[in-house]
Amino acid sequence: MKKKYRVLLVVRWPVGGIRTFIRYIYRNFDPEKYHFTVLGPDHSELSVLLEDLKDLDISCITFRNDMAPWKVIMFVMKTILFGKFDLIHSQGFMAGLYSALPARLSGTRHIMTSHDVFLSKQFVGLKGFFKKKALSFFLPLIDIIHSVSNDAHKNLLEFIPVLRKKSGKCIAISNGIDIERFQSSEKRDFRKELKLSKEAFLVGFLGRFMSQKGFVYLVDAMEILSKNKNINRKPVVLAFGFDGFVREDTEYLKNKGLEEYFHFLPFTSNVASTLKGLDVIAMPSLWEACPLLPMEAMVAGVPVIGTDCLGLREVLKDTPNVILPAGNSSALAEALENEIKNPSCSQTEAFREEAASRFDVRKQATELERVILNELNKNWSVV
Repeated sequence: MKKKYRVLLVVRWPVGGIRTFIRYIYRNFDPEKYHFTVLGPDHSELSVLLEDLKDLDISCITFRNDMAPWKVIMFVMKTILFGKFDLIHSQGFMAGLYSALPARLSGTRHIMTSHDVFLSKQFVGLKGFFKKKALSFFLPLIDIIHSVSNDAHKNLLEFIPVLRKKSGKCIAISNGIDIERFQSSEKRDFRKELKLSKEAFLVGFLGRFMSQKGFVYLVDAMEILSKNKNINRKPVVLAFGFDGFVREDTEYLKNKGLEEYFHFLPFTSNVASTLKGLDVIAMPSLWEACPLLPMEAMVAGVPVIGTDCLGLREVLKDTPNVILPAGNSSALAEALENEIKNPSCSQTEAFREEAASRFDVRKQATELERVILNELNKNWSVV
């Protein structure tokens, strides 16, 4: 019987889009062909990821979530050097940097998927200078760097120009989603659940409470709408999860006296049902790599109001959804008002079939597996 390829998934932060990406991609792989080992922190989100992947042949190696960075680096290095893996697939720049040197020393093929983009402010000053030098040294050690959008791919080459010389090292394969769960799910009745008026207009915010997701711009937009006497439906924001800077963000809206316009609910794994219970999704992001949420919303038939930031603009291009300037609360308030007065649900409903075809993860999984198999065949060791 032919032995399986042994693939190590290095996951420094098993949260949000990274966890969803792994679930969507690897659940389309043949469990008879691969054995996966997840290397990550003993974080509650890692348990969720393992549950997502339970149908695969999978094992797990964990380190303490509060472990010092240098200790994590040594732990990753030891695992790779003595683990006898056929391929490493690191998730995110940090996991990629931790894995780059030990992968090269052990002769193990290494693919990194980048889930973020670089910003100019990250490379300011002496610290920024050395950060860029480190990236410029370690990233070329990786065999394949996979960006999840064309925007992210161009951003990578712009900030780390040495990678332009490595023909074929950097590739772009856009994200995708499991379309079936968003086509057939039931609608969640938030008005009944939260005892809201039937006329309440439900605005969903499903991003993490981090600065890049732009929650404060949604708060400012709601402040504008709260003073608007020309709308006949009360907008209510439903936000999900209690991570990141949620305490600071809730304090911000409380200081504006906007508590009645916001409800904070626990994170839910049943995103499809949640999306269908909303009137519109607000994504006031300042930057993204390639967000999955707008894809999920479009397949579910829910309108999206997003921004022209990196990554998000690429997903929303040539769709019925609204694209606004990033960081513009007035434009966001105007777009929400327009959606209340002139709902676009008929257009988004008509676009569902096209969205399903465009964002079906099976195409992306097939393309990425082709890259993985190509690397495995360069360095296939007997297990």
